[in-house]
This record gives sequence, structure tokens and C-alpha cells, in this order.
Amino acid sequence: MVRRRWTAVAFAAAVVGAMVAVPGSSPAVAAPASSPVHTAATAATAVDAKVDGVFQPDERTPVTDTTSFPASATVLLTFTGGQCTGFMISERTVATAGHCVHTGAGGQWRTNLVAYPGYDGGRAPYGSCRARAAFASSAWTRGSDPGQDYGAIQLDCTIGNATGWYPIGWTNESVTGACTVSQGYLADRQSTQWRSQDYIRAETATTLYHQHDTSTGQDGSPLYLTDPDDWCPTRPKPIPPPDPDPNPWTVFGIHTSGPSGGGPGAVNNIATRITQLGYRDLMSWR
Repeated sequence: MVRRRWTAVAFAAAVVGAMVAVPGSSPAVAAPASSPVHTAATAATAVDAKVDGVFQPDERTPVTDTTSFPASATVLLTFTGGQCTGFMISERTVATAGHCVHTGAGGQWRTNLVAYPGYDGGRAPYGSCRARAAFASSAWTRGSDPGQDYGAIQLDCTIGNATGWYPIGWTNESVTGACTVSQGYLADRQSTQWRSQDYIRAETATTLYHQHDTSTGQDGSPLYLTDPDDWCPTRPKPIPPPDPDPNPWTVFGIHTSGPSGGGPGAVNNIATRITQLGYRDLMSWR
């Protein structure tokens, strides 16, 4: 018998199309995705913002144009009681940290999940969409395994056709030293999108350690390859096999927490590494 390695939940049907709402509240029906820019009344969230992974000096920079890729495909996720970051991986699917869709072993699925691609501190240029289904690894939902802290949300719209989406990849080779970029939403800065550059400081088979400055709201942020002709002196190592020339935006890690535990986790931020298993799961949820 083949045992499924992941779990899912379906949500009640909602109106299809882009919707816009105040983050942290129930969305209201608005115009379709092809309509002009929408605005939200406030960027208030239901979480108490706190810094949990900033390495001084804080080197994050604000993203001033959230309608250009990949900022357009970076997503503010809100749910009852908080917020996270996600990133589009298809026209209808957002990938994120597993704990952003399910609270872990003995817990429950998040409720009222709403996605705002390219959100900009009160402005939602693509509107928003509700979750129609959510997915997570069973190793997370049943055992809170930090090495499989990844998940995804299928939306009730195909907003990714307007925003674009990130490619994802995996490798078994060492990636320590590979230069990376990450961007996500800061609850302590009115849910605006910020970007940072760093490199992989250490790794295990399922975990990546980095010093991208992060704070509440950035869990679920993508770690992606930098353009080798940009600031990075070394060509990035991880590639999505069998492609010999990786896309510079290939995501191979998902930020999940600030420093914790012992070893490299005590002095670095922590990301779930996209493994071959994780890659297969995410591709099946698209």
C-alpha cells in the first residue's frame, strides 16, 4: 500500500476572481483581476510585531516597485491571528512555510487564509484571493518536523498569470557559500515588502542556515539564487535538475524561523531546504 506523505484541507467555495480586503479581516468581493490598482484601508495585522532574526546592521532594503517580478510574485499571507509571507509557484498556488498553513503536531489548519501578491503597505495592486485548499507535509502536521516545514495554498483565482511565479529547485550537492536573495513582508513595518542579500552559512540535508535579516511576518519567504552577474562573486551552486543553466530566481529554501537550538541554528536564521521530496510535493500541489 502506498502511503500519502502529505495532508490537505479544502475550504468552502468562495467567489472566484481577485478580491481585496484589509489584511487580517475577512475579504470583501471586489473587481476582477484585470481591474486597475486596488487599495486597502490599512495594513493592520492581528500579530504583535517583534524582531526575531536581525543581524546588525539591518541590511534589508525596501522594495519600491512591487509590480515588477519577482516582487509581484512575493505574497503577503494573512490568516486568523497573524500573517506570513509566501511566493507564487504557479498561476494559482502559493508556497510558504508549513506552519503558516498548519500549526503542527496536535494542532490545526489556519483559517481565513488570504493572499495579497505584491502588497505594498496599504496598496494591493493585484487585489487578493482566498485559499480554496491548503497542503502540508504529514511529517509537519503529525510530527512538527522542522526539516519538512513547508506547505502550499491553492487559491480560488489564477492571479499568477498577472504576477508571474518563481521556479523551484533542489540539489543534493553542498550549497554552503551560495549567494542568495530573500524578500518578504515585515509586520513591524506596516506589511511592506523588503529585500536582503546574504549567503548560505551552513547546511544539513533538510535545513539551510542564513543571515538574511528577518522579523515577524517573514516566515515563508523564499531564498532564491542571485544572478551570478550581480553582486555575488561565485556562481550559485544549486540547480533544478536536469537544467544546466539555472534561472536566477530559483527558490531552494523557505525561511521558517529566527535563531534557535544549538549548533549553527543558535547563531543563524533557519530555512527549510527544498529536497527532492519537497520538490515533488510542491510540484504536485501546483
